[in-house]
Amino acid sequence: MGHEIGSLAQDYFRGGVEITAPYNQTDKAIEDTQTAVKEGNSVIFEATAASPDGAYSRIDIFHKKGASDVWDMIEVKGSTSVKNYHIDDISLQRFAFEGAGYTIAKSVLMHVNNQYVRYGDIDVDQLFTLEDCTEVVESRIEEVRPNLLRFLETLNINKEPNVPIGPHCFSPFACDFIHYCWQHVPVHSVYDIFSGAKLQGLLGQGILSVEDVPQGFGMTERQEIAVKSIQDNRVHADQSGVLDFLDRLDYPLYFLDYETINPNVPLFDGTRPYQLIPFQFSLHVQEKRGATWCTGSSCTPRLQIHDRILPGPS
Repeated sequence: MGHEIGSLAQDYFRGGVEITAPYNQTDKAIEDTQTAVKEGNSVIFEATAASPDGAYSRIDIFHKKGASDVWDMIEVKGSTSVKNYHIDDISLQRFAFEGAGYTIAKSVLMHVNNQYVRYGDIDVDQLFTLEDCTEVVESRIEEVRPNLLRFLETLNINKEPNVPIGPHCFSPFACDFIHYCWQHVPVHSVYDIFSGAKLQGLLGQGILSVEDVPQGFGMTERQEIAVKSIQDNRVHADQSGVLDFLDRLDYPLYFLDYETINPNVPLFDGTRPYQLIPFQFSLHVQEKRGATWCTGSSCTPRLQIHDRILPGPS
């Protein structure tokens, strides 16, 4: 999906030249970019630059208007809006290109327009929205240099940094090192049940395992059920509640299951980006209590519902 969005974004800026040097050939990518600029190209895909203090970046679309040497930087994302971490990305990109000597006018985020409805061939002019993020990037760019120096300092120390685990390990995306940093966390941990002040209170007492949560610790009803189930190693089942629900059912019962896709580039006329589109379904029918499930003219005895029998906790 990301490659398709990138290709369509290039179609939006027609007539550009692409820098094709691999990511592990940084110097060549930088040289090829400089050559493309000297040759007078006004649209360069995957333009590459590095600042003297270590910031390196590739930009999806490097766009120059008119005969001046002033460029717009357009970063392409498959999302439907500007995210905070996108601003971090394009701030670093602007810092790297300005440090390399380029004059930058606008910093733009190009993302998917989820209000676009396809009819016929994809209309790239309607598929994308370009948001000018120059003002917020310029306000954020002063943070780049100190962060860059801090990152480089961290990379060059011999001892790994001591950073506590927490929700930041999963935001805005799950970290690739969770398996390493979280290896001391038990299977049933307080992170699974608690958050906020309650979580911090338990961690402050050195409690990681749910089995060690003390009696009388302030919990909601659901949290108390979860903790007790783990501590007693027993499945919690509200059998009377389940049976009461089953007794109120009117037959026949219909069980509908379906699967959907949500492509970022709409596949069919009348659909939008990321719209959920069903592509298969099954409907199972139970005519009466204790009967088999039937689909069309076929019944499968193995799918019989024993709606008055509940297994005991295990």
